[in-house]
Amino acid sequence: MPLPHLLRELALDLLALVWPTECLACGAPDREFCDDCVAEIHVPTPPLRVEIGIPAYARGLYAGPLRALLLAYKNGGRARGAALLGAQLREPLARAVAECTDTAPPVLVPVPSTPARFRERGYRPVELLLAHARRGQAMRGQVRRALRTTRGRRGQVGLSPRERARNARMIAVRHAARPGLGGREVVLVDDVMTTGATLLAARDACESAGSRVVAIAVLCVAESRAEQVLGAQIR
Repeated sequence: MPLPHLLRELALDLLALVWPTECLACGAPDREFCDDCVAEIHVPTPPLRVEIGIPAYARGLYAGPLRALLLAYKNGGRARGAALLGAQLREPLARAVAECTDTAPPVLVPVPSTPARFRERGYRPVELLLAHARRGQAMRGQVRRALRTTRGRRGQVGLSPRERARNARMIAVRHAARPGLGGREVVLVDDVMTTGATLLAARDACESAGSRVVAIAVLCVAESRAEQVLGAQIR
């Protein structure tokens, strides 16, 4: 075992003696995320492709260890999970960027958090994932915080389909970002695609500013959309 990994494991063992913990995915003792679950996340698989009017690429289904880590990252304050999750977003993002054909680099637009959720967490989950996905990569694209939520927007969890659709529309382009979107290709980035309503609303908002949304990159797609996955093998 490499020395850095050995030292890390020793530190985690000592920490587990002080603050007993268990794996967030499988319940194994002594690690917030055990080696087996991390290894499962790292298993290389081609991105899933979902069609919602524009091509969308996802690392995998919103299930298993990937779902557990994402929930801990977004709702449990485990911001350090951004590095592992961001690495899993890298391939879907590369596939989405590859859909762009303009000579100018595309604009990479993360779906925004509400101000209340940002204050609660202290970070913007999608922006942090995007930063880690691009770290050390020669990937075309300029990240721009172009979107904002409008008054009344709340989390989508627990909403009925009708409420979810209405809530999803509460997204607009920041006034200062409009000039930078005009005539540009855009790739939208999010963590989870459930119904696709939020991403379609984000697309409409960007295109109202004169851009063309070419593709979407997400970390996970909900199992309820599994029937719309065109196949794990993207040819």
